[in-house]
Amino acid sequence: MKIIGHATVLTFGENHQVVEDGAVAFDEKKIHAVGKTDELRKRFPMVKVKNARGKLITPGLINGHMHLYSTFARGISLKDPPAENFTQILETLWWKLDRALKPEDVEYSALIPLLGAIRGGVTSLIDHHSSPHALAGSLETLKKVFRKCGLRGCLCYEVSDRDGTSRKEAGIEENANFIRGLKLENEKDIAALFGLHASFTLEDTTLGRVAELVKGLKCGIHIHAAEDRADLDDARTRGYRSVIDRLHRFGFTGPDSIFAHCVHVDEIDLQTLALTRTNVVHNPRSNMNNAVGCANLEAMIHEKIPVALGTDGFSASPLEDLTVANILHKHQAKDPRKIYSEIWKVFSRNNPSLAHKLFKIPLGTLEEGAGSDLVIWNYDPPTPLTSTNTLGHLLFGLSTSTTQEVICQGKTVYEDGKFSFISEEEESEICAKSRELAKSLWERL
Repeated sequence: MKIIGHATVLTFGENHQVVEDGAVAFDEKKIHAVGKTDELRKRFPMVKVKNARGKLITPGLINGHMHLYSTFARGISLKDPPAENFTQILETLWWKLDRALKPEDVEYSALIPLLGAIRGGVTSLIDHHSSPHALAGSLETLKKVFRKCGLRGCLCYEVSDRDGTSRKEAGIEENANFIRGLKLENEKDIAALFGLHASFTLEDTTLGRVAELVKGLKCGIHIHAAEDRADLDDARTRGYRSVIDRLHRFGFTGPDSIFAHCVHVDEIDLQTLALTRTNVVHNPRSNMNNAVGCANLEAMIHEKIPVALGTDGFSASPLEDLTVANILHKHQAKDPRKIYSEIWKVFSRNNPSLAHKLFKIPLGTLEEGAGSDLVIWNYDPPTPLTSTNTLGHLLFGLSTSTTQEVICQGKTVYEDGKFSFISEEEESEICAKSRELAKSLWERL
């Protein structure tokens, strides 16, 4: 067991507290206690206390919707004219990029953002993967990269009809085999959902087949839902009232599934999501960048829909999307009173709750019995920090701070600017190899 003490501990979760001169006792399986340093010293007298010297400790952060494979798009220059809408963005960039990925690209495009995740205090990521021509074994590759970095990952492969029958069948097989394999492992570091791209790239026959598989596998799905108006228009053309209506009729709604975005939804859709306790993940930066619209976060929260926060590949850390969400919804409503305490709940309660459902262990909160994922931050609050003003410190202080130490599953993966599992020289080699692979991919595009 280890104890880190003499810190300001932020617990997050339903009963968020700020513990001054606090400490956390943990091992590789779970957190054993959170409290005052002197209390834990007395409770565990044989354990040496590591002095955090007043630094801030939070749980490891959780990213609710990520695309690791998007790494090689960073800095890319396309020959096509600028895309005028969301479907053109998919056609001219993302669908070309994912088709160009090779097995080695899958590995390095995951490794680079996971290193960034660690630096940013993120210990759990829910990823949505696509690589149609490097498909077989891609989820196993991602699992190995997560384990190399010592992080937790929930993985899936995005099934779609857009690349033809053979790729669709291979995607279905990739998801099913990976999920079956994880059930045999029964570990707490890697989880899985059944990945689907979006309603508008999936035929009814495909949805029906996946629905039967999901029932047998006893798992949920991870899908982009009503992200753009085009998805809604397509669902109506197919004879459904909406995207959510279509997915609900196939039995995909429910507490085990993730519907990313949900921008183009109406009151009936919101009621459906609420009654079925379907998880929605809000990705504000991506929605703004793609000009698809602004999700009605206030209405979702009012309906008690479990809404978490993701990045959609923009970055590994959700702190930036937390900051944008705070601004975006005020701007959208032209009302500075909107969405403040609400986004605190989304970030500090709903993200942990979503991770708990997926990994079958409490995560994203510092409490007895939770997974031992915690972060020590280089942040010395210039104003009083309390349980009622924590969000202000996250938005305007912690979001631009660095991490001193990152611990996942009880093991230190990063400390004093260095990773525990690779040397600085190895990190430089990884970045050099990544640049080489990215250049080759750009040429293939």
